[in-house]
Amino acid sequence: MANKTRTLGPGSLKIGESGTQQDFSADVTNVTLTPDTSTDDTINYLDGSSEAGAQTTSWTLEGNIKEDYSMTGVQVWCLQNAGKSMPFEFVPSNTGGLKLTGNLTVSPVGFGGDVKAKNDISFSFACDNVEPQANSAG
Repeated sequence: MANKTRTLGPGSLKIGESGTQQDFSADVTNVTLTPDTSTDDTINYLDGSSEAGAQTTSWTLEGNIKEDYSMTGVQVWCLQNAGKSMPFEFVPSNTGGLKLTGNLTVSPVGFGGDVKAKNDISFSFACDNVEPQANSAG
């Protein structure tokens, strides 16, 4: 029976080009890379034949981060890079051997929450070209 890695973390989440990546790993408290698959309706023809509808999948990278109100924090970085398309790397577990890569569009992240608290704030980025790869660190 093959070894299975079932626990999320420790791992990493990095966004941007190699060498200039923003590392979300120390800020993320939960993260998911979620597919949304839809299928067009079947097309029926007069001769009685039919054609299956096309299937498309879109992806979303989403989760929560602990807020950081510094100018070098993830929230400020997201605001400064909003609308930009960038590559990402998501390693769910350093011991699992899996790395998910693709491209995402950076969206701004909110600010604020409960006073005198370390608040979580959610993020959500639309993704494409999602691919599984072997994680050389795994």
